[in-house]
Amino acid sequence: MRSVSTFVAGLLAVAHPTNSFNQGAAPAARRHTPARAMRVRPRQAATLSEAPLDIVPAYEVHAMIPPKGNKHAKKAIKTTEKESIVDKWVSEQDMGGPEPFGLVSEELAPFSDNIKELVETDNPVLSKAARHFFEQRHGKRFRPTIVMLMAKAVAGKLDNQDTEMYMKQAQLGQITEMIHVASLIHDDVLDEADTRRGGEAVHKMYSNKVAVLAGDYLLARASVLLAKLECVNVVQIMASALDSLVQGEIMQIKSAPEDTLEMSYYLRKSYYKTASLICDACKSCAILGGHGINSDITLAAEKFGYHLGLAYQIIDDILDFTATSEVLGKPAMADVSLGLATAPVLYAAQQSKQLRPVIKRRFKEEGDAELAYELVMQTDGVVKAQQLALFHAQSAVDALMELPPSDAQRALIRLTEVVLTRRREGRRAVMGRNAAANAPTEAAVCVGASSLRVLSGGVEAAVCVGASSLRVLSGG
Repeated sequence: MRSVSTFVAGLLAVAHPTNSFNQGAAPAARRHTPARAMRVRPRQAATLSEAPLDIVPAYEVHAMIPPKGNKHAKKAIKTTEKESIVDKWVSEQDMGGPEPFGLVSEELAPFSDNIKELVETDNPVLSKAARHFFEQRHGKRFRPTIVMLMAKAVAGKLDNQDTEMYMKQAQLGQITEMIHVASLIHDDVLDEADTRRGGEAVHKMYSNKVAVLAGDYLLARASVLLAKLECVNVVQIMASALDSLVQGEIMQIKSAPEDTLEMSYYLRKSYYKTASLICDACKSCAILGGHGINSDITLAAEKFGYHLGLAYQIIDDILDFTATSEVLGKPAMADVSLGLATAPVLYAAQQSKQLRPVIKRRFKEEGDAELAYELVMQTDGVVKAQQLALFHAQSAVDALMELPPSDAQRALIRLTEVVLTRRREGRRAVMGRNAAANAPTEAAVCVGASSLRVLSGGVEAAVCVGASSLRVLSGG
């Protein structure tokens, strides 16, 4: 597999047409596992003429589960009959900081309008499809809110809006949201989802082809904006986040039966699909704020994003069993309908061997989804998943303690409460149980001239910039 650094080189050529990458003088990039936490050798300065950064997976740097003997693993959270362990944990924290979304609401007010201008094209259908989420202004802009709060937290003050650093950090927030929305559009095509965020999915409004192109275009525009930041390290970190999204989707689609039973596999996939973008954005935000790539501040920002992202995904997976639909009055079970085993199911399977063959066949047989729900509720599946989410939430708070005390830091601490106690809104409606598992699906995900193709019975991904490409083939 050719390294994602070839993609980075293409972006650098756009941002700096006279640098050594564009002149072909850069040394060949070494092969590495695609993912995102970085440790840079001291001799590797952030200059354009030197080799790309060494990258190792964040889950190899930070814990995915509580280590044995860890204080979080030992500490039992005592609760009352009506109080969940999440409520108890929140009550024991100092959540007196500012409301996180309100603290940066003024900065985010023109956010949607700015992005709509950035994705204008000569094709009215493509423009409308690409602007769809930003016109409706759905959601609280969770990821750009994190970036804006982190920008203030690493500065240690709130009044930094007029600095050049903050302007670039704000642009990073836009880039992060564009990448996220593009991934949602493509995911809905792959999963054959009817709705997204309470509205109709883009591919249902237009067609699969238009949806794929709209997502491609968002990624292409995000790539151009990324190059304009003129920060080599940030370009490499955020470009690698795109690679993570591809890797996560492939892991989800092509998991072997035995892999579906492994908690480590589930958490790696969750990192790729969800946590990596948040982790990368937080780290990039610290670097744009003037902190060195291996500084304590930058590493704390990375650690916070990593753990918050995993906590977010685990809670999302718990809600798939516990949240109720306003209309149906019962769990939507969207993940199970797609054949996905998440934390509550995997913990339940540790207590109930009956669940293991059901997971391995991806809930395909009649009654599998109902059985999975019953067994999860009869075991400690949900409680243990909540404990795992609390471990990551506490780790995120611990990371924030390494940042300078400020209202932004306290707002980020309060954001962990939002993640843990949120109710899922605008759930996806998946067309038919096991739709993704049984129906042939094809999608393309492009970055500029790049594309991802997912075919029934095999997976092929190509990420190209100019003549460079990354190909991921099933089995090799």
